[in-house]
Amino acid sequence: MTDKPEKTKKNFQPPHPFLVIFAVMLCAVILTHLVPLGRFEMREITYVVDGVQQTRMVVDPSTFRYVMDEKNERVVYPVPFFGMSERGEHGVAGFLFDGLDNGRQAAGVAGLAAYLLVIGGSFGVLLRTGVVHQVILRIVQRLGGSAAFLPPALFVLFSLFGAMFGFSEMAVPLSILVIPLLIAFDFDAITGVLVTFGATQVGISCSWMATGALTGAQTIAGVPVLSGAALRIVLWVVLTALGTAYTAWYAIQVHDDPRRSLSHAGDAFSRGRFESLRARREPFTLGSRLVALVVLLSLGWMLWGMLTMSYTMYEIAALFFVMALAAGCIGAAFHLDGMHLRDIPRAFQSGAADLIGAVLVMGMAQGMVLLMGGISPTSASVLNTLLHWAERAFIQLPSLLATGLVYVFQYGFNLVVPSDVGQAALTIPIMAPLADSLGVSRQLAVLAFQLGGSLSHLIMPTSGCLIGVLSIARVEWGDWLRSQWKALAAVFGFGLVAMTIGFFTGYA
Repeated sequence: MTDKPEKTKKNFQPPHPFLVIFAVMLCAVILTHLVPLGRFEMREITYVVDGVQQTRMVVDPSTFRYVMDEKNERVVYPVPFFGMSERGEHGVAGFLFDGLDNGRQAAGVAGLAAYLLVIGGSFGVLLRTGVVHQVILRIVQRLGGSAAFLPPALFVLFSLFGAMFGFSEMAVPLSILVIPLLIAFDFDAITGVLVTFGATQVGISCSWMATGALTGAQTIAGVPVLSGAALRIVLWVVLTALGTAYTAWYAIQVHDDPRRSLSHAGDAFSRGRFESLRARREPFTLGSRLVALVVLLSLGWMLWGMLTMSYTMYEIAALFFVMALAAGCIGAAFHLDGMHLRDIPRAFQSGAADLIGAVLVMGMAQGMVLLMGGISPTSASVLNTLLHWAERAFIQLPSLLATGLVYVFQYGFNLVVPSDVGQAALTIPIMAPLADSLGVSRQLAVLAFQLGGSLSHLIMPTSGCLIGVLSIARVEWGDWLRSQWKALAAVFGFGLVAMTIGFFTGYA
């Protein structure tokens, strides 16, 4: 009698981010056949920052109007499949091209794409010198392979950085350094994603400091800039503590049993580099020291610039490009890891190619938005109408339920508009007056935007920085979800609890 073969349990495999975005894009196309076009008007508001009176234009939700035709009927404008529409838009077939091209005018897609490609290329050159892995090996030797403190310490540090600077893009270059370091200590790349991008989003979501997302949202909502800090600090401490504890637990699990990690196969690249360096036992030469000095000076320069000069992606990309040139020339001059001058452009091209997936994700996401008419409140679009309908629906609900749903709405809206600045400009002018109608503070509406907009970046396939860090880690988006879905669900629930606390305490 032969034994029956055991049935193998098939694990759920999330689809590729491209497929998710494509499915959402098809839904957007269907909406253009069903939802009439609408637009808002703008109004000028006055506010004070650091004692200086300033003005800005914001959406006036009371001015929403449907676009009407000559028969006084609401206009529904189905987007064409191919070619140029009468309104000057490209069709469905050109949504990726539109997203990469016109996206620069709407949500800074081209700028972020350029940033990622420059960062990827620059660190490709740096990694080609072999110095990064040499330094990491020396750190491992000094610490004796015992670094249980490292993941939780890095989580706290990156969470603080996120709270201070509100700069998700910062996680991309730093993850290139942190992820190999953690792999060298027998953790995994997913741990690296947790302590860099994950921790950064935790910090941004509860930031009480002058980050662009917070100050912009509070200004638009008409509440004092940097007000409501007490609750945000408490939330940051609690969420950072929970995230640190979870990261430490996860890191120990994969350290003790590497087979538990879904990134174990992808980590083989970095492990192979370390094993090769150990076998060759290359000395830490003058050239290696010079490259290490260039990197330290560059990181110090970046930190100084962010603290004192409000550096943006432009300055940071320029800084790391100069770092790459200097490190590459030193590496070629000293023949580090067999490097020659011709290897510099090759390494730059290879490093940039590693992040091309993130660039395409952003282009597809922005192209999807453009199919619905873009994010301009004054232009006729399906998106404006959907925002108006959401506002009308929330008003009909009990205040507590509506407050929670506003957070859920902000969380989900990030799938369509992954830009925090764009999301704030579109939603806060509508959600702030909605808060008045619900009998809750506008401060709570800002908190809903802050929590939902930031925490959703941990899961959304349209988040260019998430996909960029995952690409660096050699982790598929689906594996990230499969590995961390319980933690991600808990983070989402934390946002709901925070909104509930804010509701009952009269947060203002």
